[in-house]
Amino acid sequence: MGSTFSGIELGKRGLSTHQQALQTTGHNISNADNKHYARQRVNITSSEPIYEPSMNRAHVAGQIGQGSDVRSIERVRDNFIDDRIIETSSQKEYWAKKSSYLGQMETVFNEPTGNTLRTMMDSFWSSWEDLANYPEDNAHRSVVLEKATGLGSRMEDVHRKLSQLQNQSNREVEAQANKLNGIAESIRNLNERIGKAEALGDMPNDLYDRRDELLQELSGMVDINIGRGDKDELMVFIGQQILVQGQKRENIEIVGSPAKDGMFDLRWEKSGNGVLLKTGSLQALMEIRDKVIVEKIAQVDALAINTMDVVNQIHRDGFGLNGSTNLDFFETRSLSNNSFGEVDTDGDGQLDKTAIFRVSGRTSLDPDRPIGISGSIKFIKPGNKEEEVLVPYSVDDTMNDVIKRINRSETGVVAYMNQDNQLTLKATTVESNPKQSFQIRHLEDSGELLVGMSGILFGSGAAGAFDSNRLSEINKFQSLPEDIALTPHYHPSSFFKMSAAVLNNPANLAAARGKDVGGTGDYNSPNGHKDGSNALLIAASLREKPVMFDYSKTTDDFYNSLISKLGTEASEANQEVATQSDLMVELENMRQSVMGVNLDEEMANMVQFQHSYNAAAKMLQTMNEMLETIINRLGA
Repeated sequence: MGSTFSGIELGKRGLSTHQQALQTTGHNISNADNKHYARQRVNITSSEPIYEPSMNRAHVAGQIGQGSDVRSIERVRDNFIDDRIIETSSQKEYWAKKSSYLGQMETVFNEPTGNTLRTMMDSFWSSWEDLANYPEDNAHRSVVLEKATGLGSRMEDVHRKLSQLQNQSNREVEAQANKLNGIAESIRNLNERIGKAEALGDMPNDLYDRRDELLQELSGMVDINIGRGDKDELMVFIGQQILVQGQKRENIEIVGSPAKDGMFDLRWEKSGNGVLLKTGSLQALMEIRDKVIVEKIAQVDALAINTMDVVNQIHRDGFGLNGSTNLDFFETRSLSNNSFGEVDTDGDGQLDKTAIFRVSGRTSLDPDRPIGISGSIKFIKPGNKEEEVLVPYSVDDTMNDVIKRINRSETGVVAYMNQDNQLTLKATTVESNPKQSFQIRHLEDSGELLVGMSGILFGSGAAGAFDSNRLSEINKFQSLPEDIALTPHYHPSSFFKMSAAVLNNPANLAAARGKDVGGTGDYNSPNGHKDGSNALLIAASLREKPVMFDYSKTTDDFYNSLISKLGTEASEANQEVATQSDLMVELENMRQSVMGVNLDEEMANMVQFQHSYNAAAKMLQTMNEMLETIINRLGA
C-alpha cells in the first residue's frame, strides 16, 4: 500500500509546480514591453505513478498518482516567421540605407530650386549671349567673368560634397564591419552558453531570445542564412561561407583596396576571399560608395571638362578687345606633365601611355554632303576587356551619318562638328574604371575618312593608327597642337577656374570671331570692337549645339539625364523602403501574435496558478492534521 506520508509529497509537488508556474507568469509580465522576448509556457505533466506492473508488486490498486511535475518551460515562438523577418529585415535596411544616401545626394544638387548647377549654367550661357550683343562693353565682360566664377565655385562644391558623402559611406562600411564581427562573437559566445545549459537538460529560453535578437540585428547589415538542422549547433551563413558554427566563428577583415583609391573592402581572414553580399545595409553602403556616388562624380566631371573644353576651343579661335587670340578661357590641368600627353599610369616612374581627350581635324567639311569614300573606323572600348568596335562608312554616307553611327556605337569616343565644321572626336567617362575616363584608346581608319578627308590621322591602317598604350602617339595626328586637348587631371570638377590671362584682364575675353584675311579659310584677323559672333558661338555651344557631353548631344540633355536618373533612383528606394516597412510591420504583428505577452491572459493564468497553489497548501495542511491525529492522539 502507499506510504502514510505520500499525501505530503503530493502537496509538496503541487506547491513546487505552481510556484514555478507563478514565477514564469511573473517573468512574462516583466518582459511585456520587450519586443524580442518570447513568452514562456510551463508544461505541467503528472508524475510517474505507482506501481509498475510486476509479479512482486503489492496487492493493491495500481497506478496510484503521485502528483505533478514541471516537464519543461518552453518559449512560444515560430521559427518560420523569424526566418521571414530576417530576410525582410535585410531587404528593408538595404533600401533604407540607399534611400538615405540618395536623399543626401539630391540635397547636394538641390534641384529644381536654389543655387543649382542648372541655374549657374543658364546664367553663364545668358552672360555670353548678352556679351554677343554688347561685345565692347566692359560691364558685360565682367558679368561673364562673375558668372564663370560662380559656376566654378558651384561645380567644385558639388564635387566636394559628393566626395564627402563617399568618404562618409566608407567610414560607415568600416564601422558596420567591426560591429558585424562583434555580433558574430556575441552569437558564438551565446552558442557556447546555450550548449552548456542544454547539456544539463535545461532550456535557456532567455539566451535563445538574446541570440535571436542578435540574428535579426545581423540580418539588417548583411544577408544571412540560418542553419538549424543540427540540434547541437546553430550555424550562420553569409552566402556560402560560414560566419558562425556553434562555438566557432570566422573573422572578416577590413582592407583598403588600391583599385578603389584605398576604400575599404571586406575579406574573409582565413581564405582572403571577398565577402559576397546581396542585400543588407553593408551592401547598400558599398553600392552607394562604389557605384552610385562614383557615377555621379564622373557625370559632374564630364559636365565640367566638356564645358571647359567647348568654351576653350571656341575662345582660342576668337579675338579680344586688344587683339589677343589663342588664349584659354578656363585654366586646364592635364594628367600629363609634358606637351605630348605622356603619363605614368602604373606608378613605376616610367611613362607608359599617351592620354588624349579630344582631337579636331584640319579640314572644314560640309556635314550634309556624301563623303564618297568607304571603309571602317576601329575603336577599342575602355574597360577591363579589350573589345574592338568597327564603325563602317560608305560612299553614300554623309559626315552626319558617320557621326551618328559613331555615337550610337558607344565606344568611349563621341564625334561632332566643331565651330569650324571640322570633325572632332573626344573621349567619354568610363563607369567601370573612372581612371580611364576622358582618354581616347584607339583610332584606326582602314580608308581615308580620318586621314585625307578630315585631316585627323596622318596614315590609314594599323601603321597609322593612334593607340594610347604607346608613347609619342601624338605624332600620329596631323591636327594642329591647339586642336588637340590632353586628358584632364583626375576629377576635373574639383578644379574649375578661369585662366589668369582672362581673369586679370577682361579685354582678353575673346568675344570676336574675327575675319578671314587672304582667303585661307581661317579667321585670322580681328574684326572690330562690335564683333560679338564668337561669344554667340560659345552661347550656342553651351545650350543647343550638339557638341556631345558624353553620349548626350547638348548640355541640357546631359544634365537632365543626370538629375532624372538620380530622382528615379531616390523614388525607387523610397518606395521600396515603404513596401518593406509595411511587410515588416505585418510580420512583426504575426510574430507578436504568437510570442508576444498578453497581459490579460497572464493575469488570468496568475489567478489560476495562485488558486492551485493555495489548494496544494490546503492539502498539505489537511495531511498535517491527519498525521497529527495518527501520531499524537491514537494512544490517548
